[in-house]
Amino acid sequence: MGPLIPGLLDEVAELCLTRIPRSEFRTISHVCSRWRRLIMREHYAAILKMSGSVEEQFMCVLMDNMYWEVFDGSGNTMGQIPPIPGPLKCGYGLMVLDGRKIVLVGGKYKARRSKVRGLKVRRAFEVREPAFANAVSANVHEFNPATNRWRKLADMNIPRHNFACAEVEGLLYVIRGYSADDVSILNAEVYNPKTNKWSLMDCPHRPNFCPAFAFSFNSKLFVVGNKSRFIDIYDPRKKTWEELDSGQTLDVYSYTVVSNKVYFLNRYRSGVGVFDPEKNSWSSVDVPKTFSRSSLGQLNNKVILYSRGIGYGLDKEDKAKWRATPITISGFEAISVVINF
Repeated sequence: MGPLIPGLLDEVAELCLTRIPRSEFRTISHVCSRWRRLIMREHYAAILKMSGSVEEQFMCVLMDNMYWEVFDGSGNTMGQIPPIPGPLKCGYGLMVLDGRKIVLVGGKYKARRSKVRGLKVRRAFEVREPAFANAVSANVHEFNPATNRWRKLADMNIPRHNFACAEVEGLLYVIRGYSADDVSILNAEVYNPKTNKWSLMDCPHRPNFCPAFAFSFNSKLFVVGNKSRFIDIYDPRKKTWEELDSGQTLDVYSYTVVSNKVYFLNRYRSGVGVFDPEKNSWSSVDVPKTFSRSSLGQLNNKVILYSRGIGYGLDKEDKAKWRATPITISGFEAISVVINF
């Protein structure tokens, strides 16, 4: 087996390779098998961190619950990441751990899906697993961009779907949700990546509570319910819950958090709603009437609205205007996360 770079010790060659932008990883992986194996190892990620290499931001968009497309910080497409292991699911939770790893939690297995024309992806569009249809999962999978692989983490204690979830101070929280019979689950769970264990925890009981979303703010967990005006706030340090009367009744189907503000799409209201948790204040941003089948994400600290496969960014200076971005996604029902690498 030859050296990584002829004429250099491997330790020096590894440091040289850390200077290559992450956006070129797909290209350098074709140089030789040793380079490909190196950039897929945790060892390489450790070298990157030690060398002080500048992190890059990537937006990973899950399309139609089936396949991922990846965009760099400039909105250019970087191809795809491996599909999520196992049958197709819906109602899952999607979080980012430590700013770097994508974690997919729970969900309900989908019944057989018909083929979709015009799209070419590596995963079959038709799943024939009647034993899984409509069953609810407790499975948890983590994607590590350093290795370009998914791995299975510890299962939740209770299978659930359509729950609220968020990462707070390095811990993952799932709140409420529904069982296989669509019965409300009235507790929560927290995952500690250091122990790879989930622990059950109590949460406030709210009759007919329908989870919308959760987010982290000031090291606290905020849980927002659809068709409810109350926001439940959990303080992990004190292990206590408190209640915030938001004064708003929501029915959210897509949201993102940018600069400590929550942007969301409401089924029964036009435009993009904006919630400032620090001031408990609400506002909105207009959306052109031509926008339809939209969803929200974020990249480079900017709100991104996907509509008909095109990305529109909310202008940082003129927050009432949307501007087209280079982002073009190939499907609908997009849900995205941002990771640093």
